[in-house]
Amino acid sequence: MAKKYVATIMNRLFLGDDKFIFFVSHPEIGTYDMETEIFTDRNGREFISMVDPVLLMSEVSTAYGNMVDADELPSLMERESLREAIGQYNKYCSRFIYYVSKTPKNGLFCIPIDLVQLRENMAHAVDQIQQQLAARNPEDVVTKDELVSIAKNAVDNLDNNEDRELEDVIHSKEIRSDIANVLMDIMDGVYTLDEIKEIRDVVAFQLGDLEGLLDALDLQIEATEKGESSNVLKGENPRTKKTLVEQVPIKPRIPKIDHYIDLDDLFKKVTATLIAQDEPTRRVITEIARKEQDPSSKSRGLLITGQTGSGKTKMMQLIAKYLDRPFFKIDSTQLTIPGYVGKDIEEVLWDLYVSCGKNVEKAESAIVFFDEIDKKGSSRKDDVSGKGVLNVLLPFIEGSTYDVVENVKMKSNPVKINTSNMIVILGGAFTDVYGQLKESNSIGFGASIDNDKKTRPATTQDFIEKAKMPDEFMGRVSIIKLNDLDVDALKRIILESDESAVEVQKKLFKKLGVKLTLADDFIDALANRAIKKNTGARGLNTAVEESTWEAYGDAYSHLGQYSEIILGAETIEDPKQYTKVKK
Repeated sequence: MAKKYVATIMNRLFLGDDKFIFFVSHPEIGTYDMETEIFTDRNGREFISMVDPVLLMSEVSTAYGNMVDADELPSLMERESLREAIGQYNKYCSRFIYYVSKTPKNGLFCIPIDLVQLRENMAHAVDQIQQQLAARNPEDVVTKDELVSIAKNAVDNLDNNEDRELEDVIHSKEIRSDIANVLMDIMDGVYTLDEIKEIRDVVAFQLGDLEGLLDALDLQIEATEKGESSNVLKGENPRTKKTLVEQVPIKPRIPKIDHYIDLDDLFKKVTATLIAQDEPTRRVITEIARKEQDPSSKSRGLLITGQTGSGKTKMMQLIAKYLDRPFFKIDSTQLTIPGYVGKDIEEVLWDLYVSCGKNVEKAESAIVFFDEIDKKGSSRKDDVSGKGVLNVLLPFIEGSTYDVVENVKMKSNPVKINTSNMIVILGGAFTDVYGQLKESNSIGFGASIDNDKKTRPATTQDFIEKAKMPDEFMGRVSIIKLNDLDVDALKRIILESDESAVEVQKKLFKKLGVKLTLADDFIDALANRAIKKNTGARGLNTAVEESTWEAYGDAYSHLGQYSEIILGAETIEDPKQYTKVKK
């Protein structure tokens, strides 16, 4: 589940010359995309930040501000429930209006203006004006210029410290008092140059919209390094001060990286559907994240192995959907080298190109899954449909440009497709490999019986020797094995997966006004049937449909007559065997 945030939706008023006023409209709960910096509310509406420079070129009238982690908000507002905390937070944020304007570098900065404090200041200024007027001789005529002067003095006297201009600027921007104190210490020469740089990073991370302050710190650092600063920075601090961590309680600085993947969120999404494959799933998504950050690692493919129906295809479909990348599955048994009967790489890439709406950029970002690659292993060097195909795939995995055409016999107007940015996945059961990985765990002559054997992990050499895969090919892939599915794992898939065939049928029966109940022995029989037929999770859908069609037809034909239908173990073998409960 995506992390939730609370933000206030802001209305924008134009003041002209790249100046705006924002005020709070209402609070919203939603999600936040770290890469695009877009906040999406529960209704799917997207908002940009009120300090996003895009606003300089946009006429949108709303934005978001004051975003905070929904999990942290109750404690921040000292409230028991999130609902109460949101109400309190909205009340607090609504006391401000937000002045937003352009910086010299075409960014935006924001100054919150506390309306409550403003009213108090204005009331205080009015009191001073009245006092000054009351002290004058009632017979004296007060000119317009004198009245303006009296008002100006009253406002100026709101802060009697005329030498704290920087402090005024800091506090006017509503910086937290602890950060304001640190910035004042910088100007007082309390910190070393290295510490100023560290503080600059803190401000950049927590208050990235205050570009004016960051520019000031950059100038201070630059001038000090050149020996041009009028401030003398102390090598040793002349007075005791709190550490940075004590003065500015900061979160660890999070580097902004390209193509960031929220691995925890992706893991939850995949494992909500793909049951009993937690460790392999985490390994696969981690490898994909690594490939996104290191283009050179895309020259290696992922070889995902495991028994039929263990979830190889489903895993990659779920990952591709989450990453919003095209998913393209290729039946490797149809592949051959150019000039022979079958499909060659150029034809396969044309199919990918067409499936992506003839969008080259989209096609080049696809996750390409070569299924049943284990069928291509061969000890014959002249096997054009086996070892020859694996050799042809090497440049595809490493990243090459292909001239793709609809008809390989007429290579006119080719489309160039480069595979360097593709994520290449190869899958296969490799039963020849895993079926021979029994190691004797016994001692003594004749003691090697099945109960004493254990399975050891497969090595690259096992795939070369037992599956007849070329060593050049195996040197370009990382091997990840999915867990074998036993009866307990299959029962978990039936009961827990958010795409469980059983849940699908329950919803269909519910539309007919009938509750579908599955006895425990039905679940056991269903799982055991998949084990016997060696179909894995893939066979569960078919088995459920075959065992429920009679009951569904009965309920469909007799609408309103049954309240419940109960399936037992006998229903697996004979779909006519079920119990009906009449209304």
